[in-house]
Amino acid sequence: MRVAALKLLPFRCHPALSLAVPLTATVVGVVGPNGSGKTSVLEALSLLAPGRGLTGQELRAHLPTPGGKAGAGWGVHVTLAGGQAIGQQYTKGTRKIVLEGEPLAQDDLASLGSIVMLTPHTDFLFSGPPEGRRRWLDDATTAWHPTHAQAVSRYRLHRQARLKILAGGYLQGDWLEAEERLAAEWGVKLLQGRVAYLTALAPYMPTLTLALHGTALEVLAGPDPIAALQGKFARSREIDAKLNRTHAGPNTLDVQGVLLLEEARRVPLAQASSGQHKRALLTWVQAHTQLVTAKRGAPPLVLIDEFAAHLDAPRRTLLLEHLRTLGCQVWLADVELPNLAGVHQITLTGH
Repeated sequence: MRVAALKLLPFRCHPALSLAVPLTATVVGVVGPNGSGKTSVLEALSLLAPGRGLTGQELRAHLPTPGGKAGAGWGVHVTLAGGQAIGQQYTKGTRKIVLEGEPLAQDDLASLGSIVMLTPHTDFLFSGPPEGRRRWLDDATTAWHPTHAQAVSRYRLHRQARLKILAGGYLQGDWLEAEERLAAEWGVKLLQGRVAYLTALAPYMPTLTLALHGTALEVLAGPDPIAALQGKFARSREIDAKLNRTHAGPNTLDVQGVLLLEEARRVPLAQASSGQHKRALLTWVQAHTQLVTAKRGAPPLVLIDEFAAHLDAPRRTLLLEHLRTLGCQVWLADVELPNLAGVHQITLTGH
């Protein structure tokens, strides 16, 4: 995925913004003082992928006024290098997406291309809560296999519908069983997608191991995973109703990693230093971009917020060389950029 033009009308702190990028630009640097809206530019681009974007915020958070007045909205319009025009509008709590003037479902954005995102928060990915790692893994899996986006959204839909029935005091019945069956069907697809992605990624990462952990994986070992997961839902109805949470299924898994260092020293990422953590993320980015490019026949769009904060100078150079070699378009945002050759720079002056 490569971006040729971006227009915001309005979006977050930008009342209006129009940017054009030369088709030859492989690295785009967005620079400016704090509060000038650099991250907002990357956030707008991140909405080209399914999910909750660069910072994981709700769509309402992108409204141009604090708290969002009734009827207020935002707009993002992107032209890809191939000429495709994608428009997104959010108003009165509803998001509409159009591709070449035709409506497009959010999950179908994944078919247009893939996006890799690094933010300062990513540096604490493996020391933070499991929810963040699950979202990160699902975004990565969707970039590799676009249909995974549907499994993510449909599992969430039926899991929430089941909880709503339980909250109404119904611990049995055809409606509840139907939602549990659908949640199990999509939940198994979700599990299988995550496992398949990590399996495909492993050969590209000889020094980093990522694996899923949790009892939900047990269902994949049996002859009928859907029935096994549905059984877990049925057995946890009472506790789920009491706590309004789903205690069985893909939403309970965690992703754990181990980094292989010199002299065969193995360091769990949950215990790694900040430098080791960043090294692991760099390893993943390089492996993931190779895997996605090989699978989809086109390199991903790469968004990196606060670029200089992630890596030291030699590793920054190596990362950009790797991404350029693959043909990725890379958007970097920072107060100022290190001395990098071949960067198309966009300077924001603030508001």
